[in-house]
Amino acid sequence: MRALAMSALAALCLSAAPAHADEPLATLAFFQGCWRGDFGGQNGVTDDRCFAPMLHGKYVRDTHEVRNAPAPYAGETIYYLDAQTHRIGFTYYASDGGISRGFAEPGEGGGLVFPPGEYVGADGSTLTMRARWTPDGPDRYVAVAEIEDHGVWREHLRISYRRAPDLAPPG
Repeated sequence: MRALAMSALAALCLSAAPAHADEPLATLAFFQGCWRGDFGGQNGVTDDRCFAPMLHGKYVRDTHEVRNAPAPYAGETIYYLDAQTHRIGFTYYASDGGISRGFAEPGEGGGLVFPPGEYVGADGSTLTMRARWTPDGPDRYVAVAEIEDHGVWREHLRISYRRAPDLAPPG
């Protein structure tokens, strides 16, 4: 399940609340709405995710559900402006009991970069990971997550997302 948990961070995808261009949450504007992603190298496994503003646009809620995987997996991320660091902070909650906290920074072409951080599984085990989300045109983006394994970074998963107007954020 840790592999799927990593998808949440990589794939861990964001959406934006209506924000002023000078606010850090404005970085999330591209990701607003719903997306369907295909896992690279995993035939038929998809990730449905939706981003929506919450609490008058002060936060962004990102929900996702992995489909056609060997076991059920889903998660929810809440993004916010960290008042102390003036950076985009997030907390990710996985359906298997895992959790991750960290920051996101503006990335290439309007994307996001997630610097190295820890994912803590329900059993207390940890993974150090990082991710980047890169737009690929107006209706697509690619999420890549890497994990650190004995001091070496290796690609853990790659998900290609496309806008999915047939999906709706949970109520």
